[in-house]
Amino acid sequence: MEKKDRQDLVSLSKTIMKSQCLRNIKKFSFPHRTVEIWNGLSEETVAVESVHKFKEKLDNSRYGERSI
Repeated sequence: MEKKDRQDLVSLSKTIMKSQCLRNIKKFSFPHRTVEIWNGLSEETVAVESVHKFKEKLDNSRYGERSI
């Protein structure tokens, strides 16, 4: 198995399924609102090995190189 294929499998395993909401209280809850944002992150951002590197990648993807 090539490394790229393995990375594709890793990103698929970290995808979150969004459940259907019957009430507004769940629809506007924090976990439900963040599913699309998480699934929209690049594979490079999600597959890092530490929280610090994840934060750096997230800041770079959101704000570009101008982040602190």
